[in-house]
Amino acid sequence: YSKPQILTLYVNLVNLGHGNYGVEAASRYYFAKPAARLTLPEAATLAGILPLPSRYSPYRLPEVVLSQRNRVLRRMLEERFISQAQYQQAVAQPLIVSPQQAEEIAAPYFAEDVRKYLEATYGATALYEGGLQVQTTLDPQVQAAVEKGVRSGLSRLARRRGWRGPIAHLEEPEVETQQLPTWTQGKAVPERWYQGVVLEADASSARVKIGKEVYPLEARGISWTGRKSPSTLFKRGDVAWFRLTVPESKKKPRDEAKSEEPEPEPYLVVEQEPQMEGAAVVIENRTGAIRGMVGGWSFERNKFNRVTQARRQAGSSFKPFVYGAALEQGWTPSDTLMDAPTSFMGGDGRLSYRPENYYKKHYGIVTLRRALEQSINVPAVKLHQLVGGSKVVDFSHRLGIKTQLPTWPSVALGSADLVPLEVAAAYATVANQGMHVEPYMIEKIVGPDGQVVMPKHFPATYSATTPEVAYVLTHMMEGVIDHGTAFDLKSLPIDIAGKTGTTDDFSDAWFVGYTPRYTILTWVGHDVKKSLGSGMSGAVAALPLWRTIAEEGLKTGWLKEGETFPVPPGVTSREVEYYTGLLPGSGSYRTVQEAFIAGTEPSREYSSQWSTITSLPWYQQRAFYIPKEGENMPGKKPAEAATEGQPPAETDPGPQEEPAPAEPPE
Repeated sequence: YSKPQILTLYVNLVNLGHGNYGVEAASRYYFAKPAARLTLPEAATLAGILPLPSRYSPYRLPEVVLSQRNRVLRRMLEERFISQAQYQQAVAQPLIVSPQQAEEIAAPYFAEDVRKYLEATYGATALYEGGLQVQTTLDPQVQAAVEKGVRSGLSRLARRRGWRGPIAHLEEPEVETQQLPTWTQGKAVPERWYQGVVLEADASSARVKIGKEVYPLEARGISWTGRKSPSTLFKRGDVAWFRLTVPESKKKPRDEAKSEEPEPEPYLVVEQEPQMEGAAVVIENRTGAIRGMVGGWSFERNKFNRVTQARRQAGSSFKPFVYGAALEQGWTPSDTLMDAPTSFMGGDGRLSYRPENYYKKHYGIVTLRRALEQSINVPAVKLHQLVGGSKVVDFSHRLGIKTQLPTWPSVALGSADLVPLEVAAAYATVANQGMHVEPYMIEKIVGPDGQVVMPKHFPATYSATTPEVAYVLTHMMEGVIDHGTAFDLKSLPIDIAGKTGTTDDFSDAWFVGYTPRYTILTWVGHDVKKSLGSGMSGAVAALPLWRTIAEEGLKTGWLKEGETFPVPPGVTSREVEYYTGLLPGSGSYRTVQEAFIAGTEPSREYSSQWSTITSLPWYQQRAFYIPKEGENMPGKKPAEAATEGQPPAETDPGPQEEPAPAEPPE
């Protein structure tokens, strides 16, 4: 390369501060014009920033940057690039730059994972000086939806805990002079959070300083705190988080063009930073591309990426792997187990492990479908034992779980610590009809000269399970949304399958759900194992984040209304009685369409005798239930249960009581 060519490459790649690389980007950022239209003093300003862009900021140190600019002009005069007259005219110009734009790294958790990979693979020199052009899988619309879901969801949970008070207090004279970290040169941007200083507060309103502007805070801006008067929350000098919000317009879209009504003015709302953390990721099922990722409440607060680095107990979000392994072994959604107080072999070699259901009650004879939909614990542990722990582990690993798993019964309830990304990848495998595609973030890398550094990504795939097993499991998990623990999603106009997850003491809340195209995982918890609060289940804490993401997806079009899961060959559908799994017959109470692998459909019909049986409590239903071979039963040792034989699934009755609840029986 010639020296001019090298210089051209350099000035188009060099860091010029505030996230701008190259003179063209810097010119548009600092002066709102293309580089070709820069004046002499403006061009000299960029050259002056170049030696130390992290320090020479015209927003933070304008006097220093002005001195740097004049130094460049003086050297240009000395080297005879400009005349004395041009020099005098240029140095006489004040330093004028565009108002500082709010700075935000797009998808910082995602970008940091990409950066770490590039540095580890190609080295720091190539990363920071090599001019690499990296094409990633990130979809801006998906990312915006994920960010909104996590931010709004965690903010809502923080509000539920009540107002904790101001985050700081300033004394005089700092109340008028202190510059807060979140302040920029321009006005506050609606829906963005800023720290504000309270200048005064009385019974009806308060005045809050954000940057150079002062905003009124009225009663509607503090309504969520349960207080009516700002003076009960703040006094002069208090520092808190605030957000400008724009009321929703009552005008219909078709009326906007002809209406002369002004748009509603934004108003100030007090906010509260959540103490818990949250995370979410969106994977495209067919390709494995990670389209959106948020690893925590704030990258500035904590750079730890909870999607890719955390290990958390999965809770009941692990249960589909138990049911999937059972389907591979010939079980069907209509097969039944006895939900009753049961002991299992613990780590001490004794029958010391006694799982409990969420509501501390038992339902008696339940189908596998109902047990999964209502997240009933005892049947899941029984199924894990009957199928075999090693088969559950094998099925989980084939789907995409990379963590080594024990075969203990408690694993059925998600006692193992898993990385959220591997859980999402495993669900995506089920959504993709049993075909696993390894998640990835980088599509292609090209050097500054156009030479391909890393060719376009080719998916790493393998068949993890059959399409028939994957579809029947999907159909069962659709029931979690239709009439189970994730019922809050039923109103969305798209097929969804998924599972809630809640761990002991409510320390982790999950919802992992998928549509025909995308798998979305949401998680809420603390970095150190700590309860989120009583009742903070996956359905209460994590599901609302998922719903917000999906609603944004439907609004912007990356989720399509009416999308349905395709039915593969080898799967049949039968109408069955919901509580027993039998074909409808005389006195059938409630029926559903059930999916079966061809050849495993029930053959016997429901009869009216079950209405009497199912009205009984679990301990009286037991007399009408024939345990499966090896099934642990109350008051019986495993060896005794094993001798009782296994009847055809369609002979087992099932209770007809409606399941309790709005919250999940996890």
